[in-house]
Amino acid sequence: MVRVPVCRVLAAAALVLPALLTPHATAAAGPTAPAVRAIPATATTTATTTTTTAAAGRPAAAAADAVVQLTGVSPAVVAPGQALVVTGTIRNDGTTPLARPTVRVVAGTLANTRAAVRDWAAQAGPARGDVIGQTRLKGNVAPGTAAGFRISIEGVASLRTDATYGAVPLSVESGTSAVRTFAGYQRIKQYQPLSISWAVPLTLDPDPDLFGASGTARETAWTSALDASSRVTRVLDATQDAPVTWALDPSLTPSLLPDPIDAGQTGTQERVLRTATEDRITQEARSHTPWVLPDTDADLGAVVGQAGATGLVRELVGRSDEAADALGGRADIAWPADGTYTARAESGLRQLFRVPSLAGQVASSNALPSGLNGLTPGAVQRSTTGLPLLAYDDSLSALLGRTTSPQESLLSTQQFIADTAALLGELPGTAGRSVFVVAPRSFNPDPEATRRFFDTVQTLPWLTPSTTGAQLAQARRTATTQAAPVTRPTTPVTTGSKPVLTGARVAELDRTLRTVRGVAQIRDDGDEFARTWTRAAEQLFSTRWRSAPTAWNTLSGRVTAATRQTTTAVKVSAGTINFLADSGRLQITVTNDLDVPVENVKLTVEASNPRLQIDSQPSVLRIGPRSRATVNVSVTALAAGLVPLRTTLTTPDGTVVGQGADVQVHVTPTGNWVYLVLGGVAALVIALGIVRTVRRRPSRTDRGPGADPQTVEARG
Repeated sequence: MVRVPVCRVLAAAALVLPALLTPHATAAAGPTAPAVRAIPATATTTATTTTTTAAAGRPAAAAADAVVQLTGVSPAVVAPGQALVVTGTIRNDGTTPLARPTVRVVAGTLANTRAAVRDWAAQAGPARGDVIGQTRLKGNVAPGTAAGFRISIEGVASLRTDATYGAVPLSVESGTSAVRTFAGYQRIKQYQPLSISWAVPLTLDPDPDLFGASGTARETAWTSALDASSRVTRVLDATQDAPVTWALDPSLTPSLLPDPIDAGQTGTQERVLRTATEDRITQEARSHTPWVLPDTDADLGAVVGQAGATGLVRELVGRSDEAADALGGRADIAWPADGTYTARAESGLRQLFRVPSLAGQVASSNALPSGLNGLTPGAVQRSTTGLPLLAYDDSLSALLGRTTSPQESLLSTQQFIADTAALLGELPGTAGRSVFVVAPRSFNPDPEATRRFFDTVQTLPWLTPSTTGAQLAQARRTATTQAAPVTRPTTPVTTGSKPVLTGARVAELDRTLRTVRGVAQIRDDGDEFARTWTRAAEQLFSTRWRSAPTAWNTLSGRVTAATRQTTTAVKVSAGTINFLADSGRLQITVTNDLDVPVENVKLTVEASNPRLQIDSQPSVLRIGPRSRATVNVSVTALAAGLVPLRTTLTTPDGTVVGQGADVQVHVTPTGNWVYLVLGGVAALVIALGIVRTVRRRPSRTDRGPGADPQTVEARG
């Protein structure tokens, strides 16, 4: 039992009695409060600072319109003789002033389990327990304003006698508004510390404008993705000094990939931002032992086992190896977005990771068997085939992902303290236990608040900093474990994360990529076209689209439209031809409606029936922009009748482009009799001419005496 000096009891009573007389006071067991809202203060009133020895008793509540927010709970772990300091603000959301509201800190009861920690943090409203600290503001809080408070509490480390370390559940309350949190404490070190490592993804947002045709939309998208206020920059700022492993999508470092595959950096702003981001990652990478994910952060969880995706994804995996060498990292770790692990999936991943070969996998701890009596499985695992596994802790990872604002980060930090203490308490005397914490791929931290989170966690006496490399090395030496009997765990880091890459879409993407590369062979701007749209199509394999399936559809449609533009703009003109010969040449017209020339276009002509024989195909074509070309096709007529021609335009690699048109040929073969008839007609014409001439010549008797012979001939 804590002994409380009489003077302090009297002092506490002096604060409690005025609160009891406050007209708008509410009983401690009043109605449940709404969730705490983060509302900026428009004015601040200085609060009373009260130092209280932890003791029993509850004052009356302040007005119901008060909203409590915390700004600090320190130190992270209270030692004997240290005071716990709780700071925050009271916001008046009502229409009348709050008359000197009272803030109290209530200590609840908590079983030393992780489930109990989660339950306490999830509850809302005032709590049952002992009031261990309180203060009453000196002045009123006007509507729409806020007042700060500071409460210093002695004896927190002695509140619990069932454990020499752990966390005390706290409720900071005013009226019906309450914030649930925790205070860590330690009287004696009676445990073997946990080693802890971290991984944070560096990936792009699911914005379809980032890839494809250059222009204003693309410039704007890259500005949003990489400027000083972007999510990527906030992740870099938040983790630059933290002991975390970066899991990098090499789309952020395009110059480190083999060949200039990411060509679209034509805009000045895009080029500047991407170069600056790549330079920063390169400079800071050595201190973050980066894992380079498969290029585009390919969705391994969706494509594993799909035969149609193996070739391309294997290529994406292989590209990352070169980037990893440049960054001093590694590209042989698989991190499926859904966090699942199965023996079958491992086999599929090994097929994808040929060069480099698969050296480890990240998985959710929910995907692995629980420990003895349902205890949390350790971070360091090894599959039955010997593959090292790093199992991230779902609850702790979710807390890291919530460091998105100062208020959320503070609450996450305090819950992290309590949760790790409960985790340690499962097997406190076991040496070599590890915990692995990851951020989601959509991690959007408040940099300053997240830095404070990491700084605080590093001070926890029951956690020893480690690295992912050290834990993977440990995993290679640990005993093997079976996969848990689940296929898709409910993982806070990836909740609601469904793949967009179905088998049908993978097959369609494969055809689209072949078409893009094929049509690029005939375009005058083929190199740029191939780099731009191949890269856009490859990005459709990315994990990032799980959170934005509509955006996936948008980019997919643009890639398809880009290829269709070429395949519909180069075409054969339809028409009807009368062929009146046994053999000769047909003339067929091919048009190009593009703004760029095309070349090496191959026209293939086939007769749909044997009345007409194609003797030779035309040579390859070059057609200028917005132009047409006429080609000659040698044919032989074998029988009279209508012959539809099938026309096909292809690239040098056989990719079909253009539109096949209906060219109808009316075939009328002539044969040898035509020449006899023509000869007879000619002879007849000559004979008729001779006869006509003879008939019109005048006779001698027609000439009169003295007539001029020349004049007579002229008349004839």
